[in-house]
Amino acid sequence: MIAQTLLGVVVPVFVVIAVGALLARRFGLDLASVTRLGLYAAVPALVFRTLSSLSLPGDAMVRLLSAYALLLLALTLVAWVAGRTAPVASRRALVGTTLFGNAANMMLPISLFAFGEAGLERALVLYVATALAMFAIGPSLVGQAVAPRAALRTVVRFPVFWAALAGVAASTATVTLPIGIERAVGLLADAAVPLVLLSLGIQMSHLRAVRPRGVDLAAVALKLVVAPGLGFVVGRTVGLEGLDLAVLTLLAGMPTAINLAMLAVEFRGDADLVGRAVVLGTAASLLTLPLVLTLVAPLIP
Repeated sequence: MIAQTLLGVVVPVFVVIAVGALLARRFGLDLASVTRLGLYAAVPALVFRTLSSLSLPGDAMVRLLSAYALLLLALTLVAWVAGRTAPVASRRALVGTTLFGNAANMMLPISLFAFGEAGLERALVLYVATALAMFAIGPSLVGQAVAPRAALRTVVRFPVFWAALAGVAASTATVTLPIGIERAVGLLADAAVPLVLLSLGIQMSHLRAVRPRGVDLAAVALKLVVAPGLGFVVGRTVGLEGLDLAVLTLLAGMPTAINLAMLAVEFRGDADLVGRAVVLGTAASLLTLPLVLTLVAPLIP
């Protein structure tokens, strides 16, 4: 079962990431341009298309998001205690690397391959929540303190935020788009998964090899081992079952989001710790994600 999951679900994702990294090294691809294609076009289109035709009942979405919020609180406490001997900046960075996993580049394709369209739908709901939370509080965790007004501006400028609002509004009002617009949105949405994977590969090609330290190994262990177990427990506590619980647990076990490393650089935080957590966690997740998927497989009817 583990080997089948590895070959059928996880390996295809890492192959596309590797293609992005190889092409970046061979042709010097512009990271900013590829990232913006995903961030400002493909991913918002995917979010809009999914949320505008959402089949997940409202009460189920509330439970899923409530479980995610509770998971963030639980992970904050665990990571803060685990980093009690580290300097304050490193301790906050450890909390950040534990909270925010790769909810787009890896979570979306793996959810699609493992759980189908229903899994992707739930993964997108959690991706929107993760992205908004990361851009709101991430700078203050992995960087220097950011004023609430500046954090709010960051969220409001995030295109996925508006795509999510538009998608929910279209679903509530049962709006039907003109066929030309609908097909354009569909074309962009279909490009989202390969684009985010290639983008991750390009980003990974810019990260240098690292020599692990104790705090780095602690960050990876918290994110890839402790977090999915805690995600499962929190989900059960809130009353999640089946696919909802499986997707929340999978998100909890995703390696640290590479965008967090970019925030650490931008806001002058402990970028070395965050960068090492991203590199080591992404590499180790090739082994841990098949285990997580195998453990949650019995949850799926």
